[in-house]
Amino acid sequence: MTTPGSWRIGVDTGGTFTDLVAVGPGGDVRLQKVASTPAEPARATFDALQRSGVDPRGEIDSFIMGTTIATNALIQRRGAPTVLVTTAGFEDVLYIQRIDRQGLYDLQWVKAEPYVPRNRVVGVAERILADGSVRTPIGDGELQRVVAAVRRITAQHRKPAVAVSLLFSYVNPVHEQALAAALGEALPGVPVSISSEVAPIWREYERSNTTVMDAYVKPIVRDFAGDLVTELDAVGMGGWHGLLRSNGGHVAIPDATAKPVEIVLSGLAAGMIAGAHFAGATDTAKAVTLDMGGTSADVGVITDGELQFSGLFEVEFGLPLALPILDVTTIGAGGGSIASIDSGGLLKVGPESAGADPGPACYGLGGEAPTVTDANVVMGRLNPGYFLGGRMSLDAERAHRAIAPLARRLGLAPEDAADAVVSVSIENMDGAMRLVTVDRGLDYREFDLVAYGGAGPLHAVEIARRMGMNRVIVPPNPGLVSAYGTVIADQRVDRRITLVRRLDHATSGDLPAILGRVADDTVAELRSQLRRGGAAIDVTTYVACRYLGQNYEQEIRTEFGHVDRSFELAVPIGPEAADFVAKLADGYHATHRAAYGYEMRDQPIQSVYLGATALSPAPEVAIRPYAGDGVGATPVTRRVLASAGRWVEARIAKRDTLAVGEVLAGPAVIEEADSTTWVPPGFTALVHESQCLIIARNAAGDPP
Repeated sequence: MTTPGSWRIGVDTGGTFTDLVAVGPGGDVRLQKVASTPAEPARATFDALQRSGVDPRGEIDSFIMGTTIATNALIQRRGAPTVLVTTAGFEDVLYIQRIDRQGLYDLQWVKAEPYVPRNRVVGVAERILADGSVRTPIGDGELQRVVAAVRRITAQHRKPAVAVSLLFSYVNPVHEQALAAALGEALPGVPVSISSEVAPIWREYERSNTTVMDAYVKPIVRDFAGDLVTELDAVGMGGWHGLLRSNGGHVAIPDATAKPVEIVLSGLAAGMIAGAHFAGATDTAKAVTLDMGGTSADVGVITDGELQFSGLFEVEFGLPLALPILDVTTIGAGGGSIASIDSGGLLKVGPESAGADPGPACYGLGGEAPTVTDANVVMGRLNPGYFLGGRMSLDAERAHRAIAPLARRLGLAPEDAADAVVSVSIENMDGAMRLVTVDRGLDYREFDLVAYGGAGPLHAVEIARRMGMNRVIVPPNPGLVSAYGTVIADQRVDRRITLVRRLDHATSGDLPAILGRVADDTVAELRSQLRRGGAAIDVTTYVACRYLGQNYEQEIRTEFGHVDRSFELAVPIGPEAADFVAKLADGYHATHRAAYGYEMRDQPIQSVYLGATALSPAPEVAIRPYAGDGVGATPVTRRVLASAGRWVEARIAKRDTLAVGEVLAGPAVIEEADSTTWVPPGFTALVHESQCLIIARNAAGDPP
């Protein structure tokens, strides 16, 4: 019998499946995976909730969701018709973009289209200088002209939005605030986003594009959040209701609509949070996380036991999102990724996906294109009768029919063509993993691979073998890990301010005081959002630096500052401040050397921005372990294609029957309701006390 307020529910809505994890008293866990309903995202959520058997009336402590609603609006370009208001003379800021090219030698490459067409850009006669002084104020007549121009444009569209991004507004926001007030009064119901609130950073293109993204998704997120709150109220769900942010923290659903661009990477963040949790549970300090679902694969990195963050993410090449986010690389390599032959006659896998509807051919829902999932069915690695724990059957004959035309064009047997599809998909993920390791000065051979998502464990060991990585860690219920990540996510607020200053100048002595004020403001914002009064808050601070003359910067964490219930921050002053700056410089030299292999101690260092993160840790979640008795490893076998032309008899085990400490030698297939793990010949899987599978190469190496 449960007690009121005892259940914590996490939901992850993906492009193919919607996952729900409910953790109750005594570690009781309810798990559900249902097909997503892209047209009505909330419908799949409440279908999963109903199937879980958890009564929403009075038994809920919290309900937190990771959603792709904003992500999909950007990727599919189904956002609001948006107007950009910017400083006169800079109307082409979204179209000039940056000098970067996706393909350096691709003469046919075309820049991505901005989210705002040129005829929806309005210039305003104003100018604030770099020091914040006003050179050209906005007169009343100019303000009225701009409002009238915006009104004419928005009147032609349904559910429009407005983005305002003026030069140097991050130093002095007075003009943006005046425009926001005038537009809000003249256009009630039309959301307005201003860059000084959304992304108060220098680099006008990145700031402008981020603000446009915020406005572009705001009406859609508001509608989604409104519908979700209505549905939650309709079922009588109590507790605290939140959405996950891209920085890995959660926020109350109504607050998320104020700055919806912060939830663009919501689902990706959930998986990385859980991945870091399970890495820690297995004493893994260095790990690459791989979340392979039905539509995409998301790759992140953990160093020294901590997730890595970035200040920039590109939803499409050349269209940056400039906010503090978990550092993740996404590629179109999921179970539903479609295999095809390109114009050069080469096999290509993704980024196009069959999604949830119609899905892979083996779903029997009308899909005919060959996918990675179909290839795994043909290879015998997926059990057609145990997909989703037997709730859904896969049609092996349809999978073979989908692969057959591809095989004929490649001149291969269908089984070998299926192996080629999986190999290309693995190669794609290999490339993404090198981006988050080698390209950042990290040796992936020193890392373990934490694999989850419905399709991650099926391919993880092959990836690790190709890259020479140490071990593969597969969490319990890997297909539901992202939903679990929402359950254990902390409350978090990030703030940044621009401060371009040489560290060797005398004025650098006030850096700690400025950083302290940023930290105080960050704590105050989080305190206003806390779901539990009196909860402890921790603060970390950082300074982004670069060598004078460089284009880009690196963040250096500073070690002065811890906030507890008193919300007081210790800021070094006087001689301590000078020591702080010296330590900051040493930290930057070391960070630069780690990333690029050298440092320039005779070169002045320049700060670019300061930041703070305030964190209120989530309560611990206890999960009752599997009641495995070892019978899962009884000798039931199935023919599986281990590699091209090489069939093996693989042992089949149900994961929930494996006992802690049990060892299973490959070739083996470990099945569970939400995922399948493939252990190739030459590898061994151990059931760790954390309930994770730890898969490592045998001492003798791969068999011949």
